[in-house]
Amino acid sequence: MDLEEARLGLSKHQQTFGVDYSTADFTPTLCGLWGLRPPTQSLGRAITAVQELGHSCFGAAGQLEKALVFCPDAIGDVLWEDYPGDFAPLTANSEVRIKCSTVMPSVTPVCFASIFSGAPPEIHGIQAYSKPVLTVETLFDVAAEAGKQVAIVSSNNCSIDKIFRDRKVDYFSLRNAEMSFEFTKLLLRNSDYDLIISYDGSYDSSLHKTGGRSGESLQAMRTSIARFVELAGLSDAIWGGFNRLLTFTPDHGGHDNPETGRGGHGTDVYDDMVVNHFYRLRQAQPKH
Repeated sequence: MDLEEARLGLSKHQQTFGVDYSTADFTPTLCGLWGLRPPTQSLGRAITAVQELGHSCFGAAGQLEKALVFCPDAIGDVLWEDYPGDFAPLTANSEVRIKCSTVMPSVTPVCFASIFSGAPPEIHGIQAYSKPVLTVETLFDVAAEAGKQVAIVSSNNCSIDKIFRDRKVDYFSLRNAEMSFEFTKLLLRNSDYDLIISYDGSYDSSLHKTGGRSGESLQAMRTSIARFVELAGLSDAIWGGFNRLLTFTPDHGGHDNPETGRGGHGTDVYDDMVVNHFYRLRQAQPKH
């Protein structure tokens, strides 16, 4: 596919839903903060507001040193709009909210492949709900090339667990989201990774079973927000001596099917396609 045509594929969704950014902008943004080149096939662009915050926070010559990317599955912009009180702790613990469109089809392997490669589906190759190992370059390849130590923490056989294999990455696959979260905290306390990906599939799992606005699903949403806030405090305590970043990075949203009472995603509608990415940056504290 022609690269310009592929790039237009990303901007088309932005225009359709009236947003300025794509989820594919995530990886070039992190690469910019780290002073790394973007993946070869990346067509995303570094987000100016985040880059400016990085320069302000780290100083003109400073760069990102540690990053924790928290990935709650299926938490879309419609939830942020409808439950602002629940998202208040997330807003209070981040500086920048980026409203962005995801890619089609809006399913987990397709979306996270674009988030971590910067490439649209036509380029990275996953264009349906399947979980092959990506062959295009990703954030993880570029980070490892630069000597960064990378860990991916996720649930057994989920998309993130499978599509980013065969790289210079340590993979930790747990039985459920709660165990993955607890293991993420264990890694923070007892290891020295530069980049940690922590996947949380709690809300998505409940969405498919009981609908996106069920009591169970809303509690799962609140739990993901609380986990982010907990990671904010923990990363500040443990990574205080480093320029650091914590993000809240969902892949897609979701919608309810009134006939079944259950939720789903994968369509080209606002509820599925628009998400918010939150960025929290902190400067290294001087050593005494």
